[in-house]
Amino acid sequence: MSDSTNTPSGRPAGDSRRKTSRAEARRRRRRDLAALAEEVSQTHCPTGLVDPRLIADAKRITYSFGAYGDAFDGMLEYRSGRFHIYCNLVRLGAEDSPRARFTMAHELGHYFIDEHRNALVSQRVGPHPSLCDFESSLLAEEETDHFAANLLMPERRFRRAVAGASRGLEGILALSRGFGTSITSCAVRCASVNAFPCAFVKWNWKRHGWRCFSRSMLRGRFRRIYKTPGRHPLDSPTRLALAQKEPPEGGFFRGGTLASMWFPYVKPDDPLDVILVEEAIPLGRYGALTVLYPPLDCPVFGSGLRVDKRSR
Repeated sequence: MSDSTNTPSGRPAGDSRRKTSRAEARRRRRRDLAALAEEVSQTHCPTGLVDPRLIADAKRITYSFGAYGDAFDGMLEYRSGRFHIYCNLVRLGAEDSPRARFTMAHELGHYFIDEHRNALVSQRVGPHPSLCDFESSLLAEEETDHFAANLLMPERRFRRAVAGASRGLEGILALSRGFGTSITSCAVRCASVNAFPCAFVKWNWKRHGWRCFSRSMLRGRFRRIYKTPGRHPLDSPTRLALAQKEPPEGGFFRGGTLASMWFPYVKPDDPLDVILVEEAIPLGRYGALTVLYPPLDCPVFGSGLRVDKRSR
């Protein structure tokens, strides 16, 4: 069969195979990076909270916290045979803030990932400013964000914690406090271990930033989302969070919504047009985060809400 043969969808079969091959290569790469992060965390911080500064000290990587304007969160520099990490307190707040910890872990990713470190040492690339916590679409930055999330929330420890956590933002906030991580990175980890059927939407003020889905949400055929918050009512959790309104005592807004309000493939009166829980939390200068998940008795998902044992 030649590459010009069409699949039932009308696409050339060769294109389909190449897309599948690229997707599998990406999944393999992410598994390798997660395993690397797990190894680093177990080596340097086998119990308790993972401390990126302790890891940097162990590898003789120096670091400094300072006011460097609004251009970057962190940066790894290689000069005269030594590595140095810059952390920008203008964007990170305190030295021990969750975002500062994630930024340190992100820059450590540039050191521990061989291709990134070797590119710096060989001077094929120079030090470049990083926007961390899943704010960048550059491949190298996505890889180090993935490394950082797995370093601060190691697979085995995180799965144990998730098993006893509440669903939705209540559980995510508790987990982020327990692991000393940002809310967004904790949300991404919950999706990656399939903690419960969930879709997360990160908003950069008035526009869509990124989204991620748990495996069980994808199996329910909830894949794409509408990217315009303006289609939702002004008093919806998402619109209230984007308006930076003061949330209730729990720290986030909560309400109900219909799947067809969020997912283009779901039409009104479709059997998949189920009621979902919509929760949203304002993130200050970084916008807002929405989480969508079904009630426990949702017929589309049933009751199989246990943590997925497979790595993503």
